[in-house]
Amino acid sequence: MTASRTDGPTAVVYDIQRLSLNDGPGIRTAVFLKGCPLRCAWCHNPESWDPEPRLAYTDSLCRLCGECVRVCPTGSHSFPETPGGAIRHAVDWNTCTACGKCVEACPYDALSLCGREYTVSELYEALKPDFPYFSVGEGGGVTLSGGEPMANVDFLLEFLRRKGSLHVCLETSGQASAEDFRKIAPMVDLFLFDYKATGTLRHRELCGAGSEVILDNLRRLCRSGARVLLRLPLVPGVNDGEDHLRAVAALLDELPELEGAQILPYHALGVAKEARFGLEGRTILFPSPSPGRSEEWLRTLESLGARKVFL
Repeated sequence: MTASRTDGPTAVVYDIQRLSLNDGPGIRTAVFLKGCPLRCAWCHNPESWDPEPRLAYTDSLCRLCGECVRVCPTGSHSFPETPGGAIRHAVDWNTCTACGKCVEACPYDALSLCGREYTVSELYEALKPDFPYFSVGEGGGVTLSGGEPMANVDFLLEFLRRKGSLHVCLETSGQASAEDFRKIAPMVDLFLFDYKATGTLRHRELCGAGSEVILDNLRRLCRSGARVLLRLPLVPGVNDGEDHLRAVAALLDELPELEGAQILPYHALGVAKEARFGLEGRTILFPSPSPGRSEEWLRTLESLGARKVFL
């Protein structure tokens, strides 16, 4: 839920990626907001699930100096001895409040905070240096991503009301209220809308919630005149069966208003992040696609009659 200060609604941003070429047309800056109602088994940003800032620890940078222990008000840092006699840095993630005192004290940058609260004005100020790049080539802009940016709908509304000629894409799972989508739809230039699994039970198994709300919002957006690009996160052996690909083709046929569909092959970056944020076990390590697998998915979709599908 969007927080608020006296100077307007706020959201916690956990990353700003500049010169992005894969999050909408042209050169873009992607803004990643924390908070998500889904729990996708293959999520590559598990640090985005919770709305609050979170401590991050990079083991390879730690020199066991003990400054974090000295300043931590909750005693969340310790240096226990391993069975082999080595000393290691341990973080009690259950007691850590992400106050940031250890981050300030660490002389080796082994600790950092994932997430900073922004007002809309503060975010626009941070984005201003990027604006000249958006006019290069086919034209770019800002992509709001997450987590699920719709979890910060009041912040989104204020951001979109102030955008002027700025091109804004919104990357979404579709898991939000129809009323919230109705409010923002006229101001979003392009929705990047994920379609993750076919069948509400299968979707609940893989993503933590059914697909009814998501599909209703997709159909409503398309029929309202919004520009929507379907995005297809595909995981080998998990959600790339013919039943799902056939459903994708049927959806593209049902909704000719769609801009098309983009295949997004699975990668395992989320699992690699888990230890750094103390989130072990949140995601599952699946096999990565073999070379050429994406082209196979593309050919299968085309053979099923899917239109305007691309990698």
